[in-house]
Amino acid sequence: MDSREIRELTTISLRNDIIFKYVFGHEKNEKILRSLLNAILHLEGDQRIISLTFLNPANLKEYLDDKFSTLDVKASDETGKRYNIEMQVRTYRSYIARVIYYHDRLFTGDIEEGGAYDNLMKSISISILNFRLFREEGDLHTIYRYANIKSKRELTDLKELHFIELPKFRKEKPRYLRTRFEKWLHVLKFGEHYAFDPGKVPEVLKNEEEILMAMREMKKASSDRMVREMMEVREKALLDEATLRIEGEREAMERGMAQGMAQGMAQGIKQGREEGREEGRMEQVCEIALRMRKQGFDSRTIADLTGLSADELEKLSS
Repeated sequence: MDSREIRELTTISLRNDIIFKYVFGHEKNEKILRSLLNAILHLEGDQRIISLTFLNPANLKEYLDDKFSTLDVKASDETGKRYNIEMQVRTYRSYIARVIYYHDRLFTGDIEEGGAYDNLMKSISISILNFRLFREEGDLHTIYRYANIKSKRELTDLKELHFIELPKFRKEKPRYLRTRFEKWLHVLKFGEHYAFDPGKVPEVLKNEEEILMAMREMKKASSDRMVREMMEVREKALLDEATLRIEGEREAMERGMAQGMAQGMAQGIKQGREEGREEGRMEQVCEIALRMRKQGFDSRTIADLTGLSADELEKLSS
């Protein structure tokens, strides 16, 4: 985890999953979540979500007690469609598999063994990401469904996976915020700059009731005892994780250095032995050359048989 991810996970903003759950996961804030979902899914007129029932209302105490609990928000609308929406700050290798796993649980949540498949309702998972997941994709909002990979013909829309990559949202000037989706993206990315100073809220956002409500709830979260406790627990865990990682890297480096020194020493000993053997062999060759000379062999014959050069033979004679 880099310093940016640690900062996002320990500061007050809608990109923090704890704050996100506090703002959008409370039943009293159903209107805020409904507005966000309608904006993300571009639902207008008769298609708009009218009401939501929370399937996992915010329970921050439960999160503190159970390290395996998640901070996603689950809800169903008046037609039975199910939604799972989460804020994700950090990525990891198995992230896509994790999304699919939790989406399948959402999809099959109500069907019991022996139940009718017709009871399965459309399920939509929405991952709001504070990192780039699909670098090859230009769009910041990508949607995946079952489809024929050759004809691209869709098999069904019963399952939808939405990914919204906030770093790809570059429209920082409020006058460019034309749609409700863009307005929500702007607040998700920059809302903390306005929550504690309402005078800075852009004119284009001042008539958006649910967006203003979300910023007020974000400000309220900053003084909530349970939220502060969760943030402190997380900060300590992240610091411990960073410390362990640094210590592990240092130990690995020290082990590598020690291993390198040991290998170097072993190589030096081996080389010394080889050089010693070479010196011993040369001494033997020189002794043979001297005996051959005493027996009357000429220099050319001695050189051919021993491999010594003319200069080396001359040194033997001196």
